[in-house]
Amino acid sequence: MGAASTNVWKSFSADPRATGSAELRATDADRDHAADVLREAYADGRLTRVEYDERSGAALGARTVGDFLPLLHDLAPAVPASNQLAADLRAKAVVKYQRDLRDARNGWIFVSTVCLAIWAATSVGSGGPYFFWPVFPFIGVGIGYFSTRMHAEDRIERIEQKLAETRRIRREISE
Repeated sequence: MGAASTNVWKSFSADPRATGSAELRATDADRDHAADVLREAYADGRLTRVEYDERSGAALGARTVGDFLPLLHDLAPAVPASNQLAADLRAKAVVKYQRDLRDARNGWIFVSTVCLAIWAATSVGSGGPYFFWPVFPFIGVGIGYFSTRMHAEDRIERIEQKLAETRRIRREISE
């Protein structure tokens, strides 16, 4: 379908896919819009003449907005491809961020544990507690971890941009 395919569902008075709006009465504009979508699909060769006639008759006789869903579900994407791509990139970016956050937390715990163990061993070995110097690595590495945690949305957006750029570059190389 042409440019209309991106707005097939938005052009109805209520979204036929939504459970709450499926029972709402259809308007003449809804019926006309469904007929236009079917006409375009027939012109593109995605419907046979018999299918077009059956679906057009049903569209013109539709009583509720939900009646359009079975007529158009295989002609119009439920989620536009660009929205699906954006959702996919977002999901991958969130997974990467969670992995980065986990790594930062584990790094903080590891550095803190090692420094604390060294401090404890040297303090016990010398017979008295030394100055608690592990506080400096705790704070230094902890700032990195908490920064990762505090700026989650910014980091996710940057990861998403990097993923989109990588995808664009791969597409250019393959063409």
